[in-house]
Amino acid sequence: MTWAVARSISRPVRERLHRLHECQSAARVLAVFEHACDLITHDDDVVALVVPQIGDGPLNIVVDGAASLFARVNPGAPVTLEGERLWVGGLRVDLRRAAMWEPRPDWDALRARRAAIVSRLPLLRAFCLRHAPAGSLLALLGALPPGDAPVEAILSTAQEAAEALREGWGGDLERLQEGTAGLAGLGSGLTPAGDDFLTGAMFWTWLAHPIPDSLCRALIEVAVPRTTTLSAAFLRAAARGECNGPWHALLAALSEGAEAKITTVVQQVLAHGATSGADTLAGFLYFSSSSHRSGGL
Repeated sequence: MTWAVARSISRPVRERLHRLHECQSAARVLAVFEHACDLITHDDDVVALVVPQIGDGPLNIVVDGAASLFARVNPGAPVTLEGERLWVGGLRVDLRRAAMWEPRPDWDALRARRAAIVSRLPLLRAFCLRHAPAGSLLALLGALPPGDAPVEAILSTAQEAAEALREGWGGDLERLQEGTAGLAGLGSGLTPAGDDFLTGAMFWTWLAHPIPDSLCRALIEVAVPRTTTLSAAFLRAAARGECNGPWHALLAALSEGAEAKITTVVQQVLAHGATSGADTLAGFLYFSSSSHRSGGL
């Protein structure tokens, strides 16, 4: 038996576990990685046990421990909750001292500072283009060298879909659905590049669109059935306006305007996955040019 102590838990995950306990619902291990162990409930909600290196996120319980913490946990293993202790195969996680973490930024306060944020986007864009990882969707912003044929094919599809999505952002529901369908599940991996791009687009939507909740709901209705279980969970979180710790820091830095802080925290966002952070930034920046629009669904 391996023991671990949770240091923080996101509010939605705490609520999810409360429902799991009340309903005595079944859950199981979805997937195991070096720094994370993903759990899935009977209704396809995802909870991620992560080491501190990953940090806070909408799906996360941050537990103290080394990367080897999840080495003896197998996919498919049963998950049960007994009071404030979570049993995950042979791993027992003590939740009693876990601090509650809120994944949803204060969007009202950020929207009030939108003009200041917009004024700092050229800096963010320039930094992202200088440090863009190869093969990321930041290439849609221009000024990056071409990639290999598979990357170019994905970029071509993403470009066409993103333009449709931009029109949908302005109020054309049919084009919103068309663009979302083109991006959802585009690329490889557990969180495909197109999904990360949609996540960034939804962050901008929460910052700038007059009715962000309606647009995001319309988007995920199309996207969720077209992608992986884990990626769908991240998309649903973004549709609720939830993001991880580095994105909280980036939005705050853009609002406050300290150039050194912006460049520091954007590196943390870019470091997420091989290209996931970059692809999310691509969606955010691509739609920043729509900030003057006032369309809605």
